[in-house]
Amino acid sequence: MSEYQHATADMADLRPQLNALLGEGVISAVLFSSDGLALAATDGLGRDEMERSCAAFAGIAALQDTFAECCRTTPENLLMRYQIMDFTRYTVLLLAAGHNSGLGVAVEGESISQNVQLALSKALKLIKALGPVLAARDRHMLTRA
Repeated sequence: MSEYQHATADMADLRPQLNALLGEGVISAVLFSSDGLALAATDGLGRDEMERSCAAFAGIAALQDTFAECCRTTPENLLMRYQIMDFTRYTVLLLAAGHNSGLGVAVEGESISQNVQLALSKALKLIKALGPVLAARDRHMLTRA
């Protein structure tokens, strides 16, 4: 029996919820598992783009363990909420979405722009609203299911 008694991101179609983030500068969004598995993406992203983006986001999120060493603590005490990567004309947001999952959002505008602030607010509200549905089961559980 699964440890989850509810639908998780790998079992549900979350594309409509991610599409709700589009507009007002948001170009695309992807939902990924902590090991880089693509779970969902906004319309317009091809499968290859989605998979490359999810792998990159998962890699960046994994840096949390390295930063814990630098902060002289354990990874459990350094849980990422979100990261903002400013590429001058574009900003990329990386957010912890649920157990074993994250949300990546590409936004037009620099990190201090209104578009980015609005995108971050909308993404955090989406994460709060969907709660445990954004979780991703461990991959070893997927092969046993």
